[in-house]
Amino acid sequence: MGEFIEARGTIHGRAGPQARIGFRRRALCRGLQAAEKLAAGYFGGRRLGRRMAKTAKLKQTDPLRARRDEEKEERRQAIIDAAERVIAKVGWAATNFGEVAKRARLSRSLVYFYFPDRDDLFHAICGRGLESMEKRFAAAMAAHRTGLDQMMAIGEAYYRFSLDEPLYFAVLSDYQARDSDPASQTDNEAAAHGHGRACLGMVARALANGLADGSIRKSIGDPRPTAVSVWAFTHGLIQIAARKEAMLRQDFGLTSAKAMAHGFALLRGSLSAR
Repeated sequence: MGEFIEARGTIHGRAGPQARIGFRRRALCRGLQAAEKLAAGYFGGRRLGRRMAKTAKLKQTDPLRARRDEEKEERRQAIIDAAERVIAKVGWAATNFGEVAKRARLSRSLVYFYFPDRDDLFHAICGRGLESMEKRFAAAMAAHRTGLDQMMAIGEAYYRFSLDEPLYFAVLSDYQARDSDPASQTDNEAAAHGHGRACLGMVARALANGLADGSIRKSIGDPRPTAVSVWAFTHGLIQIAARKEAMLRQDFGLTSAKAMAHGFALLRGSLSAR
């Protein structure tokens, strides 16, 4: 019968047993493939739908979360604003959370939620003041070319800060009298410390610029300890000019402005290379 069997597996035009088995297998495979595609489309569509729904939900919740974060920050700033108003009236030593809450129109417990204790609130206020001072120092440096002129401009900016923002200067005078352990700092304390370090760093950088351009004498040595000395001198000079005006006038015939001018002239002469 072999001569009657065609290559395609038929006998006299009819499918043989092996060919029929092959046809069934191919049909079964095609059916399975179709089923797999259908399942993939169904379940893939469900997964895609879930992803799309999740994305849409995130798009809806992100603005809400952002708005909640904004409201929390606004409330935090309002508490600091209220604390500053209380300090301006009674001083930091007499400032208490009850009065701050009253000024902020918030409950005392909510004030404690944002600031667990007075020290944390104190450092938040210091951070504000030091940030403002840092901006003043940066502007003073940018306005001058030589290191000596930058150094003296920073001193003038510090004096101007004490006149324009006396509340911050008073609070920072207390802050600068305290020591701090970096290992145990709160976020607000660390932020204040960062701004303070940046301010002192600009003093050191101005001195280093002066050493490099020849406007400051080489004998000052390392600009970092010199920056501490300059800061201590300037801060003490400003405090005396602000708090001892009657004594300066009566005993030395000086106004606060003249005492400051003399002090700055002395500082410039001690640093200048010429």
